[in-house]
Amino acid sequence: MNPPIEKTKPDRRRSRRFNAPKGTLVGWQGGGKRNASTVDTLSLGGVFLFVTEPLPVGTMVQFVFDAPSGEVRGRAIIRHGRAGRGMGMQFVHMDSDSRARLYRFAQQLEKEQRKEVVAAPSSWFTQDGQPLDSGEIRGHHELFALLNKIYSARLTGKLQLVLGRVEKQLFFDSGQLIFATSSDRQDSLGEMMLRAGALTQSQFEEASELVRTGQRLGSAIAEMGVCSVEEIAGWVQRQLTQITSSVLDYPSCRYYFFSSLEKNIVPEIGIPVPLGKLLLEAVYRANDLPLDHLAEDGELYVELTSDPLQRYQVVELSEGERSLLGALSGVVAARELLRQSGLPKAKATRALYSLMVLGAVVCVPHGTPSEQEPAVPTTPPPEPERRPLEEWPSQSQFEEEVRRLLDLAEKGTYYELLGVTGSALPSHIKESFHRLARKFHPDRHMGQSERLGLLQDLMSQLTTAYKTLADEKKRASYDKQLAEAGAFTLGQGKTESQRTVDDCLVRAKQCLRAHNFAGSILWLRKCVEIAPEVAKHQALLARSLAAVPQYRQEAAHHFEKAIELDPWNTSTYFQFGELYELMRLPWRAIPLYRKILDIDPEHNKALERLSELEPKQEDQLEKSFQFVSNLFRRKA
Repeated sequence: MNPPIEKTKPDRRRSRRFNAPKGTLVGWQGGGKRNASTVDTLSLGGVFLFVTEPLPVGTMVQFVFDAPSGEVRGRAIIRHGRAGRGMGMQFVHMDSDSRARLYRFAQQLEKEQRKEVVAAPSSWFTQDGQPLDSGEIRGHHELFALLNKIYSARLTGKLQLVLGRVEKQLFFDSGQLIFATSSDRQDSLGEMMLRAGALTQSQFEEASELVRTGQRLGSAIAEMGVCSVEEIAGWVQRQLTQITSSVLDYPSCRYYFFSSLEKNIVPEIGIPVPLGKLLLEAVYRANDLPLDHLAEDGELYVELTSDPLQRYQVVELSEGERSLLGALSGVVAARELLRQSGLPKAKATRALYSLMVLGAVVCVPHGTPSEQEPAVPTTPPPEPERRPLEEWPSQSQFEEEVRRLLDLAEKGTYYELLGVTGSALPSHIKESFHRLARKFHPDRHMGQSERLGLLQDLMSQLTTAYKTLADEKKRASYDKQLAEAGAFTLGQGKTESQRTVDDCLVRAKQCLRAHNFAGSILWLRKCVEIAPEVAKHQALLARSLAAVPQYRQEAAHHFEKAIELDPWNTSTYFQFGELYELMRLPWRAIPLYRKILDIDPEHNKALERLSELEPKQEDQLEKSFQFVSNLFRRKA
């Protein structure tokens, strides 16, 4: 049986915590030790001390510290500790005088800290297109903005966070959190299983010996027969959740982002966990968010995201968040949305902030709203009906359905992919797209990590199809292209030539899967000969030709023809750019990647290639200019 996943709930503390004044010390003794430690936070119920080596949980201690009105003495018990960080003590006994002094001290801290104003953020989760590198995180908002950028831009890489003496690393694949590591022993998989009694000390030591040979701990435990692979996967997920939650609770740190993943970093039993869910829980706990600034920002306009991966995340929204989502219909001023929501100001503001962190609601530049903005309902809409996830007879049938749609995306039309006719109304196209997006969202299939790539590819294809058909001008251009290619025959029978082309295409794909490029080139040449005006045939032939060095010039010709026939296909531009890079012509690849961003400004791969190529190109131009200058100088 898999171990239960620990769920982090919003704070339900009986008394509020306060940041202690700088230099506040508490003297304590217990567990055979005596020391004076700096206070981090303090409340009527306990105190958290900075200690390198915390006492064991359950240890009784005596303490004393100075409050403005006098000395506070009592007894406490150690409730939790973290090596290199500190320990939390819960007060268990205190005389009436000490209790009164502590109460007055807490009142004073509350009064002082209420006056402190959270600084206004420089931006509200806007995507500036700049690559991540390194920086300092000084509060929860900066941390949430960083993770929002990784999640929304679907970045791949490693985020390293340095928290004092502890280092934690989060690993992302296309924005999905897939693994985490920590230098804190308390976060290790073995320690977690030991504490829970799922592993004995002797079993832990035996597994550790296998780790020294290069094997991963989870794999070693499964190999020993202590737990099944499924049970280990559950523990890995629990570990990932614990590490990520601890990162979100301690936002003051330095970060470094590396935009690549080493192949041996992520274990074979790693399981993705929805980052959106963990972010939402962290927003509920944070008490240093710029919510007052959000509520009063008259320049902020928002709308629902058009990105299905963000819009249909599997998270449990609060009543306030669902209410705001239901009220959004187009671009609207954030301040007006909050005012007309019918919710208390504080509740509505935190709900809007949560939705912005998740990326379900996005900021739009000032001036974007139309002259006549849609009216915002003054009463919360009813809770949307929760559609049950379709149950598949087997996982293999589900994967077959995904692959069928991916094949349709490559061979068919956008209309066929979305399951609509060529005369479908925009509302029908939107409804079909949303239905498919809910059904195949990666968050709904987190237990199928081996299919994560397929689902992300499918969502990308569905989004491209929807953006093309939902835009009147793009749809007209696409329909014209289909008509010229003779492909606008939705639901009609195929001609003999079409059947021949399909047969050649099937054979070509079989050759491609076997990496038989000579064979695929032969069959794709026949496809192009029969139907020269079909862009996908030209693009597939170009890809096959590009794999053979002596055919790369011809490949460039067919890529140009494919782009001429289908100027909206970003995949063709990207593959053409990759070809030019193979041919060591990066200056020709750069305009192609820029064209991709004209079509899709959030295309991650194009952004990555440009961030790498453009600086090199500038350096090369500078060197060339310097060479010419020196040449003329010598002649003079």
